[in-house]
Amino acid sequence: MTTAAAVAVRPTRRPTLAWGLSAFVWLLPLHALVITVLFGALGWSAPVVRTVAAWKEALVAVLFGLAVVRTVRSPRPGAEICWPDLVVAGLGILALGYAIGGSVWFGTGLPVEAQLYALRDTGFLTLLYFVGRASPEAAESPRLLRALFLVGVVTSAIALLERIFVTPNILVLLGAARYIQDFLGAGAIAAGNAYGLPNNYWTQVGTHSVQRAGSTYMSGQGFAVPFLIVLPAATLWALAASGRRAVGVWLGYGLLWVGLLLTVTRMTIVVCALGTVFLMAARGRWGALVALGLAAVAGFGAALLVVPGLGMFVWETLTWQSSSSQWHLQDWTKALDQVVGNPLGVGLGATDFVAARFGVQGATGDNQYLKYAVELGVMGLLLHVGVLAAAVTSGVRAWRAAPETPAGAAGLLLVAATLGIALNAITAVVFNSPMLVYLFLWLAGSVTTVAQRREATAA
Repeated sequence: MTTAAAVAVRPTRRPTLAWGLSAFVWLLPLHALVITVLFGALGWSAPVVRTVAAWKEALVAVLFGLAVVRTVRSPRPGAEICWPDLVVAGLGILALGYAIGGSVWFGTGLPVEAQLYALRDTGFLTLLYFVGRASPEAAESPRLLRALFLVGVVTSAIALLERIFVTPNILVLLGAARYIQDFLGAGAIAAGNAYGLPNNYWTQVGTHSVQRAGSTYMSGQGFAVPFLIVLPAATLWALAASGRRAVGVWLGYGLLWVGLLLTVTRMTIVVCALGTVFLMAARGRWGALVALGLAAVAGFGAALLVVPGLGMFVWETLTWQSSSSQWHLQDWTKALDQVVGNPLGVGLGATDFVAARFGVQGATGDNQYLKYAVELGVMGLLLHVGVLAAAVTSGVRAWRAAPETPAGAAGLLLVAATLGIALNAITAVVFNSPMLVYLFLWLAGSVTTVAQRREATAA
């Protein structure tokens, strides 16, 4: 018995890859702000800033190399090849194949730069899943939940201060307009206002134009979308809090919700609310669910009385009458026409922000599923859906194997985040958010290894 215990403890003394995950958690929320200031405010040259901005891709490559060496030198239980591995690898290989031969096959003349950026987003980042497969320790520690909770609280506090003190003129001084127009080359999305800022910095609530909080992400949607993984982690962390610490945790949790609401991103807010209900029900915390529901109803009622035009804003959203809803319908119709006419896809870089950045008339930009279908064809769409299905499956397996452990909580987090991604992806390309996609893929890999290992041990 003593010998077995000693052998079981020994692997935890080896160097882990979790430091890389911590780097992404703490640095990705600051990435857009730092790049904006360096280029827009301080006037650093574009090549230098692009080199700085590539830190995250370089780190992915380094981590993948370390993961390969670690797996080859000392294979761990649970590292056996499974069907989620094949689905994720298949998506990456398909994207690479389209990047190599897409121009010849389809003859669409898409810019090489656009194809490379799209390859990064659809293929290269899948390497993080395999980094996660080599680092199950990331899913076996509560540190990830705590870190995501703290990141959410800090960025929400900044969002609140931004809403009170930061004006569009200050954003221009920080370099946001120059960053969008000159660094990203996306002047088309900033043509509707006098500041040169992205048009989605504002949204119409009744007859009033409301500025969205972007916090350190420098964008309302850029700030909101990471909540698809930050908020479930914060919910699980708050539910686990006890004693005096629980008061501070729940106050921070409330602040986190304020930050999300200040982004005025309707779909993400609804999806996060549904995810919170799911997690509280899964944990059997009916009292907390009722209390949070009553607080939400009271807060919404007060907002209806205080915020002019909010009632009409909600009604137009629910009845699909808002300008945003109409734009979604137009975008989806155009994309579906492309898929029907080109079931094999038209090549990487033909959709969304990447297309706009390189002067291409994008075929879609409001639906993640259609993005994969347009660029990589029906096969790309099926593989993308397969990745989401694999993540949910691994999460459920890890959660059911040990529901009261940190690994079980990580599995539940993965399930909630994946379901949120699957729903929110109907109206946005949510994987445009580095904070979301980097953490999601790593967590999916880590939880898959944990689930494999626990099932093998139980057998």
